[in-house]
Amino acid sequence: MKIPFTPTWAKVESLREGFGQFRYIFDKDVEKEWKKGYDQLNVGRQMAVRFWWLTSELNNGGLDQYFWNSSGDFASDTIADLRRIGYESAAEILVSASQKLFGDPGPPRETLLRRAAIEDHYGTHPFNDDDDRERLAMLEDKVSLVRETRQLDSIQKDVAIALVTWMRVNRSEFTHIKDTG
Repeated sequence: MKIPFTPTWAKVESLREGFGQFRYIFDKDVEKEWKKGYDQLNVGRQMAVRFWWLTSELNNGGLDQYFWNSSGDFASDTIADLRRIGYESAAEILVSASQKLFGDPGPPRETLLRRAAIEDHYGTHPFNDDDDRERLAMLEDKVSLVRETRQLDSIQKDVAIALVTWMRVNRSEFTHIKDTG
């Protein structure tokens, strides 16, 4: 007879601080519920999904890619999430990047509107070819999000730790993880 595995907060505590803990909570709780649909998730799980999107894009193609892809639909929510978990400096980096591309109104929630604004800002699709990347690199301080991407990259582990701390305090948002095994 196989005894079912029960994810526990004690196991979370035993894992590597930051992404190790976040990934466990994400795998054992958030992802199970996300399959039912993003709109069906509670606040804590939606925050986890938005953080997952942010870090996935940040590590794959940077903030330009984050805003370009559907992950950028939730950029304003992610800024609010970063503030909610007490990481104002990360929120301000994302605000700065957003203002470079979209001005004060912030990023449009709709992907096509965001892409049009990005293309207008860069004068091209930001991922066209090497010639465009070289041209954009020369204008780095004026248009590209390289600086903001590097800034967020350098603190993403600390942001993960802050998010996991918030998750611990708000355990009721993550019902698949139990206090005891």
